[in-house]
Amino acid sequence: MPSITEERILDAARRVLCVNAGATVDEIAAEAQVGRATVFRLFKSRAGLLRTLGRRAILVTDQVAAEAAATAATATEALKAVITAVLGASEHYRFLGTAVELSEDEEITRAYDRQLSELADLVAAARREGSIRPDLPTAWVVAVIDGQLWATGAAVAKGAVGLLQAQELIWGTIMTGISAGKAIGYTNGE
Repeated sequence: MPSITEERILDAARRVLCVNAGATVDEIAAEAQVGRATVFRLFKSRAGLLRTLGRRAILVTDQVAAEAAATAATATEALKAVITAVLGASEHYRFLGTAVELSEDEEITRAYDRQLSELADLVAAARREGSIRPDLPTAWVVAVIDGQLWATGAAVAKGAVGLLQAQELIWGTIMTGISAGKAIGYTNGE
């Protein structure tokens, strides 16, 4: 369990890195109101801090997705609940989109790939219910959802749209493009 100081540093790092991906340890330490030596003592390096933050982002998104899906009666309801819950947690993972130091971190990459695989399973289940167009490749639908989550999270962070409105808009935007009632003649290449 992280100490109060570690929590403060991790929260500060998340906030600072979402605004400035290249933020230094000095900038993070200043935001956390600790000395840079404290950051290095607890995390050993900037990369160590980012890895810890990345692991935390994976845990948070796993947790909110599982909680959201747990009460859904159908796969389509679960998909909507997961998308809106993960968007609600975007402040925890948004920095990963620009954290080039973590792009080759095997643990985080494996976890993200697992999350996308779980999303693909949910998409396939919603398709079996008739909610998602049968002509669209699952990988495409997953890419659309993933891209919308990243883009919408950024829009919320910039203040272009509020979180509650964004949670409604993302579902409508995604389903307008992939719902079973909107086929446009694509030949499924799966």
